[in-house]
Amino acid sequence: MSDPTIAAIPSLQELREADPEGFVLQLSPEQGLKVRLLSVREGVAMNQDYECYSLAVVLPLGVSLPQAVFNLFGPGRELPWTLMMTPVFPEPDGRHVLEAVIHRQRQLAAVAV
Repeated sequence: MSDPTIAAIPSLQELREADPEGFVLQLSPEQGLKVRLLSVREGVAMNQDYECYSLAVVLPLGVSLPQAVFNLFGPGRELPWTLMMTPVFPEPDGRHVLEAVIHRQRQLAAVAV
């Protein structure tokens, strides 16, 4: 795991095995926001050398955030994953949702594990 940019992206397996309640979105160096992992979905990669998947987190009621690069801490992680996250359709109860889509080479993903 010598490349920190690879380590800064969660694997599909990490996300699937994670406690959905254990995520924190870093808003500033001193402020984190507890979020819930809403979904993890496999996507369609451009070819067999790549993998594609997405994750969505639901924000607390009354909180909305713009598209930005966020640090997301998973359960038990001391270092965050750095992800470009985009607002998507909100939940029926009005809570806002951010989604990150990951598309990377499988070979690089295997090195990061």
